[in-house]
Amino acid sequence: MSQEIIIPFDENIVRLPSCLTVHKQLRFGLNQFTTEEYASLMQKLCETKQSRICGIVRKDGLETIVLALAFYRAHPTTYEGIRFEVYDLTVDEKERNHGLGTRLLQDLIRQAKECGAPSLVLQCDLTNTDAHRFFFRHGLGISSFTFYLDKIVQGKTQDQIKIVDISDLAKNEDILSRTEDVLQQFGPGLSSDETAYADQIRNICQTGPAHMLVAISNDEKKDVLGVAIYRLSHHLKYSQFIYCDDLITDENKRSLGVGRALMNAMKHEAERLGLNRIALDSDCQQGRAHKFYHREGFRIDQFEMTIIFK
Repeated sequence: MSQEIIIPFDENIVRLPSCLTVHKQLRFGLNQFTTEEYASLMQKLCETKQSRICGIVRKDGLETIVLALAFYRAHPTTYEGIRFEVYDLTVDEKERNHGLGTRLLQDLIRQAKECGAPSLVLQCDLTNTDAHRFFFRHGLGISSFTFYLDKIVQGKTQDQIKIVDISDLAKNEDILSRTEDVLQQFGPGLSSDETAYADQIRNICQTGPAHMLVAISNDEKKDVLGVAIYRLSHHLKYSQFIYCDDLITDENKRSLGVGRALMNAMKHEAERLGLNRIALDSDCQQGRAHKFYHREGFRIDQFEMTIIFK
């Protein structure tokens, strides 16, 4: 008798030919991978324990067949506290319309709640209308756009703005403490207590590992004008790229070129690493920010669909 169960995938599961067969139905770039190459890639992506893969398998005697899978991660952020983000969720095309997608999504929602995330965020391609309908039926709504840059062209940075990388937080505690007022303008997941705030930023930087850039006025005042937090990321759609968690300009210091200066610093880092991709997410309502991203060469590439837990 066969049995269908939801399990976290281990090295043995990702080596099953059926795992690659299901996953490449969503990510066509995997068609060029052998089973061993795919297994090696997934193990590398999941080695930090932040990224994970789980799914539904059918066990029939000694045989195990993958029917559905999800690739996702959970990590600390300034905005949500814990962000639970699903990159891929797919069901074998031969097994659809039997409730497997619903079962897997419900299990992911359970995991998100258990790790303390206030919501589940799911990345969905713009043209995947079947998936849009499925997620709408299950209570998710479009909350953000993913902006994607695949050609690095740096603009001019104003001389009066200096960018400082304070990722070694122990050596930059004075600057770190002065970033709180700026990040608090857009980071509801941050503590208002100075010590707790510093601990949260350290946790974000250590678990990424993430990098923190600070824009400072290049004068005697040394005012903090803006902050960017980014990390080197890797997933099956973009391969290796820079993901920007936060790009924030002090609301009292806008139109001075602060955002461009921070963006140029991330573009420079991408070039140094030999990368040509930068991605970030922006709330659907942030029209002013969207204009800025378009001017910088970004385009909308995905929807973020979200379900918020009551």
